[in-house]
Amino acid sequence: MGLLQDGYKSMQRYVQNNFLDGARQDSYDLLVGNHRYSTPEESPLARPRHPMAIFLPALIGIFMALFILKLMLPEETWSSQIVHLSLYIGVMTFLFKQVKLWGEHLVDQPRLFHTLAKAKAE
Repeated sequence: MGLLQDGYKSMQRYVQNNFLDGARQDSYDLLVGNHRYSTPEESPLARPRHPMAIFLPALIGIFMALFILKLMLPEETWSSQIVHLSLYIGVMTFLFKQVKLWGEHLVDQPRLFHTLAKAKAE
């Protein structure tokens, strides 16, 4: 049981650090003063996220739910069950290839540039 809990916490940490933590880091940078905002430049926070960052995970969740539902509630004939399961596996394979292709748009990276770190480096 402890092994499963450790695996669950590791997966939770991975998802949080890669997909949900960019906005938090930006707020820390503004609070601490690592980023100085000047009015003539456009705010990097104003740029919207790519639509694929919302669309792709939603599709993966829907097709995984359909796959699990099809496994739990089988049909009367094996042939239709196999056709549906293979269709879901094919679609999920395609979606995971798209995740690999669009990976940099899915990760929630901090958007603010550290102006103080740049000033210290120069």
